Amino acid sequence: MVVIPSTLDAVTVHAEGALCTRLAAVPSDNGRLPRQVRIEGLPLGLRTGSLRASVQKGPHTLRVQDIRPVFDVRLPQEVDISTAQRALEEAQEKLSGLASEMERVQRDIAALQKLKPSFPPYKKDVLQEPRESALTAILSLAGFVDTELSTLLAQQIDLERQHREAMEEVELRRRRLEEGSSAVRGQRAQLYRAAVITLSEVDGTHEGAQLALEYVVHGARWVPGYDLRLPRTLDGGTLLMRASIIQRTGEDWSNVRMSLSTAQLERRADVPELKALRIGRRQPPPARSGWREPPPGLDELFAGYDTARPASPPRPQPGSPPPEPTPKPQAVMEEPSRPSRPSLPAFVPPPPPARVSQSMPALAAPAAPMAAARPTGSFRSPAPGGAPPAPAPSAPPPALKRSSNMMRSGDLSSSGEMRRSPSVKEEAPESEAMDLDGALSFGEGGGGAFGSPPFELAGELVPAGDLLDYGSLELGAADQPAQRGRLRPQPEAMSRELLMLMGIHVRVDVFALMAQYESTAASVQRVAPPAWSVPPRQSTPHFDYRFDVEMRVDVPSDGVWHTVPVFSAPVGLSAQYVCVPSMEPRAFRTVKVENRTPHALLAGPVDITLGDEFLMTSPLPTLAPGATQQLGLGVEESIKVSRNTRFDEVSGGMFSNSNMLTHHVCVELANRTQQRVTVEVLERVPAVPSAERDIKVEESEVQPAWSKRTLLPGETPVEGERAWKVTLQPGETQTLNATWAVRIPSSKMLVGGNRRT
Repeated sequence: MVVIPSTLDAVTVHAEGALCTRLAAVPSDNGRLPRQVRIEGLPLGLRTGSLRASVQKGPHTLRVQDIRPVFDVRLPQEVDISTAQRALEEAQEKLSGLASEMERVQRDIAALQKLKPSFPPYKKDVLQEPRESALTAILSLAGFVDTELSTLLAQQIDLERQHREAMEEVELRRRRLEEGSSAVRGQRAQLYRAAVITLSEVDGTHEGAQLALEYVVHGARWVPGYDLRLPRTLDGGTLLMRASIIQRTGEDWSNVRMSLSTAQLERRADVPELKALRIGRRQPPPARSGWREPPPGLDELFAGYDTARPASPPRPQPGSPPPEPTPKPQAVMEEPSRPSRPSLPAFVPPPPPARVSQSMPALAAPAAPMAAARPTGSFRSPAPGGAPPAPAPSAPPPALKRSSNMMRSGDLSSSGEMRRSPSVKEEAPESEAMDLDGALSFGEGGGGAFGSPPFELAGELVPAGDLLDYGSLELGAADQPAQRGRLRPQPEAMSRELLMLMGIHVRVDVFALMAQYESTAASVQRVAPPAWSVPPRQSTPHFDYRFDVEMRVDVPSDGVWHTVPVFSAPVGLSAQYVCVPSMEPRAFRTVKVENRTPHALLAGPVDITLGDEFLMTSPLPTLAPGATQQLGLGVEESIKVSRNTRFDEVSGGMFSNSNMLTHHVCVELANRTQQRVTVEVLERVPAVPSAERDIKVEESEVQPAWSKRTLLPGETPVEGERAWKVTLQPGETQTLNATWAVRIPSSKMLVGGNRRT
C-alpha cells in the first residue's frame, strides 16, 4: 500500500456542515500504478458514509473500486509540537518547580521554629552546686533563628509572588492554546482518519493519476452580509456580498476554493422509486437487482470442517467457578508512528455501548485485549460428525434484543458521542451473556443489529437496504454456524483498525478523543452570529442556491467568525429623501436597492459607508431577482422642513345639522445642499370606516397635486396616505399646500376632538 499526500482544494459550506474535496496525486512505479493507496491526515469527525473518490486525471480505464475509512494515530517528533503547546508545558514545569521550592521553604521554616534552648533536668533530692547560666549560647541561638527566619520568610514571600505569576502564565498559555486553531497539534499523540482506496488494474505504462476525495464534516456554518459603499452625492455606489464563516472541523482551510450553499447537508435527495400499477393478471414483483438468496445446501459445505474441528468444551454449570483463562501474549507498542496491524482470525463485533456496562469489559481500558464472546443457548455448536443444527425459530432472548437495539441506536457510530464505561464487571451473569456474533443477525436472513433485518414479502425474502451496500459487508467465519457462508453488514464506526487500536497498548484514548471532537464541533452552534445576521435556512425556506467565492480564501479552525468577500452584486442604486412632517419635521436619506442579479440576495446586515466615513449598519431583507428595497441612511441636516396648520369649524346644512371641519396644511421645504435632491413628502388624510355612511371627507386645493404612494415589497399599506414628490435645486425653497374637509353630523364628534392636524 502506497501512502500518497493530498491537499485540500475546495470546500462547500452548507447551512450546517461542509463538503470538503481533496486532490491526491498517485505516482507510478516504472510505469505501473499501485492497486491500493492510502490518504492520511483527514479530520477525525468526517462522516464515514460520505466518503467518495473519483479519478480526475489518468488512464481512461482507471476506476475506483473500493474506499474504506480507517483510523490513523500520529506520534510526530518533538520538533513538530506547536509553539503554544511548548510554551504551556514550560510554564507548567516552572509552576511545578516553584511549588516544590515553596514546600521546601515551608519545611525549613517549621524546623527553625522548633529550635528552642533546652536545660538538663534538676533533681530535688540531690544537692547540686548552682551552675553558671549559658546566656551567651541562648542569645546566639535566638539570633541564629531570627536571622534564618528573616531570610526564609523573605524567600517565601518572593516565591509566593513568583508562584502567582507562574499560575497566571499557565492560564494565559492555556487560553491562547484553546483560542488557536484546532488543526494545530496540541497533544503528544493525535488521532486522525485515513482512507484506503482500491484502484482497478490498468494495462500498459502510465506516468501517474490524480484522485479527488470528498467527505462531509460537521462543525461549520455561515451567514451572509453586505458592504454598501456610496459617494457623498449619493449618485451611484457598489454593493459587495460577503460571508461570515466559523468552523471547528479540526483542519485549517488554507487557499481553498470556497462555495456557500443554503441547502441542508443531511437532506436526502434520492429520486423516489415509483412502482407501476397494472390492470390485469397479478404478476410477481420484479427481483431486486444485486441480491441472490443463499444457494441450497450451504450448510452441507461445512460438514467436513465440523467433523475435523475438535469438540467445543462443555459450558460451565451455574454456580461452578469459571475456568482460569489462559494468558495470551499482548502486543505492546509504546510510541510508534502508526500502530501495527495484528492478524485477526475473524471479525469480532464490538461490545455494546457504555450503557450496557456488564457486557463491555474491553471498553473499560482501551489497552486491554478484547475478551472473547461466550456462546449462548440460542446458537449451539454442532456435534462432531454431524451437520450443524438449525437455529431455534423462537425469538432472540431478551438480552440479545436489548443489546441489538442499543447497538442499532448508533451510540458507537461517528455521528454520536462515544463514551467509556466508568465501571464494568469482570463477569456478566448468565442471563446477560450474549453471543456477539449472533447479535449481528437474526436467524438465517442475514440482517444485523446495525441494519434493518430482512422481512418476508409475498413468500419471498426481501433484503434490507444495508445488505445491498457491498462495501460494508463481510463474510461470516467458518466457526460461526449461524453466519458462515453468508454476507452480513459490519458496524460502520467500528472498523478493523479501531478494533486493532483497542487490542494494542497505544497511548491514545480513542473514545475520549472522539467525544472531545464532537463537543468541539458542536460548539460553533453556540457562538453568537454578527448583529442583524439571519441564518440561510430562515431567509431561504423555499429555495436553495450556491454562491461561489471569486478568489481562494483562508479560514482557520479556531471557532471565530471570519469574513470573506463573495462577489460584487450588480444592483441599481438610486438616492431619495423621505419626509413625514406630521411625525417629525426632518428629511431622511434613503437609497433604493434593485436586485439585478440572476439570483436572490439573502437577508443579512449591510454596512453602509458614505464617502470615506462609516455611516451605519442596517438590516437588508431577502431580495428576489428584480425586487427593490429601500434602506435608510439617517437624517439629512441640510434639508429644512417646516409644517404649519390651520383649522376651521363651520355649521352648515338646511337646519344646521352638520359640521364642516376644514384643515389647512402648509409644508415648506428648503434645500441647503450643493446638489439637486428629490424629496418625498408623506401626509395622511382621515379615513372613513365603511360603516359610517354619514361622514364624508373631501380633498380640495392641493398644490402641487399629490398621489397615493407606491408601496415597496414587504411594506404595510397605510390607509389615507398621500405623497408629494418634489425636486429641489441647490438653494431652492418650495411650499406645499393641502386642504381637506370632514363633514360630520352635529350630534357627533370625532374621538379625541375634531381638530386633526
